[in-house]
Amino acid sequence: MSDLTPADVPVFNCIVIVSPRDAEGMVSARAAELAGMEGRGKSEREALSQVVAQFKDFVSRRYAAGDEIPWLQPPLAPQPGEQQRFIGVHL
Repeated sequence: MSDLTPADVPVFNCIVIVSPRDAEGMVSARAAELAGMEGRGKSEREALSQVVAQFKDFVSRRYAAGDEIPWLQPPLAPQPGEQQRFIGVHL
């Protein structure tokens, strides 16, 4: 059993920008607040899951080490035709 109670589990908002399907029918996604986190898949869900996995891995390691998280300020903004998704990520 873990010593963490639900109140102790850190939660971060992962803002993801989702692009419409490209000519190959693929959906692309990228984290708006952390550089270099991108996903691509046959569905939005697949692309989002890739970005969220990268986000969780990176933030978990930085948080556990007590390192500062290099948030992009300001975060990336969606371009015309793109949409934002807000995903709560529990570490």
